[in-house]
Amino acid sequence: MARLPPASCLLPPAYCQLPPAYCQLPPAYCLPPPANCLLPTAYCLLPTDMRPTIDLLFFELPLYSALVFLGIALGLLATYAYWRARARRAVTPALFLDGALVVVAAGWVGARAYHVALNWEYYAARLDEIAQPGLGGLGIRGAFIAGFIALAAYAWARRLAFGKLADAAAIGLALGQAIGWVGALMCGANYGAPNDSALAMELPDLYGLNAPRFPLQHFEIGLFALLFVGLLALAARRPRAGVLFCGYLLVASAANLALGFQRGDETVFVGVLRVDQIVDAGLGLSACAGLWWRIQPKTKRGTLVHAQ
Repeated sequence: MARLPPASCLLPPAYCQLPPAYCQLPPAYCLPPPANCLLPTAYCLLPTDMRPTIDLLFFELPLYSALVFLGIALGLLATYAYWRARARRAVTPALFLDGALVVVAAGWVGARAYHVALNWEYYAARLDEIAQPGLGGLGIRGAFIAGFIALAAYAWARRLAFGKLADAAAIGLALGQAIGWVGALMCGANYGAPNDSALAMELPDLYGLNAPRFPLQHFEIGLFALLFVGLLALAARRPRAGVLFCGYLLVASAANLALGFQRGDETVFVGVLRVDQIVDAGLGLSACAGLWWRIQPKTKRGTLVHAQ
């Protein structure tokens, strides 16, 4: 029977709340716990060489982080290219970079807040760690929601067409997430649940333990790569502003809601659903409402607003 980590442990949640299957790892996979942790040896950390890094001369960067940064950079470039092509007014690099800085900063805060909220029982006793993202813990859905609000505020403040901005952001998001999921695959993050179907592959989890699992990361990479290509194809038809963004949100949310049943990483559940799935359902419904609004003829939309 697995023992629960003691309250005196100061390690981040990823190490202090290991699922029972990892509570009796063989000694060959173990290192002595840090001095500030009173966990028994069975709750050891895995060797650092199991976490791939890139040597940048003066420091080493985790491969996962490097691919996430690459996804953000290429996503921003795709966003800028589309926005510049569709905007009626001149889009200067300074105007774009100002907006990108606002959205990325808000997304980072939202991602951290989302993670802290889901792990509040842990952080309530360690408030000083909330502002230390280096210990681990960001949530993509929190980043999306906060970034969306920041983008809307920036568009309003600069008197920009929000629909075209959101469409550009959707193309960048799809590309960036496809690359980010490659990082997750390389490092075993956001791994799939154990599976014995024909789709199962021998894959590691975040702790380096291999088992037949649902290839979740592969599905996510394919999902966002195809979504990126599909959005580009739809953009060539010059749809109404906002349609690309709503389409991206609907497909991504619906797919992640379904794939959530195959995730194996630890999280908070409400009944049989992960909190992530509940958020996905809400985002998907919002996308449906947005699509319905955007595809209505302008005369009909005007009649509806007047009637209200």
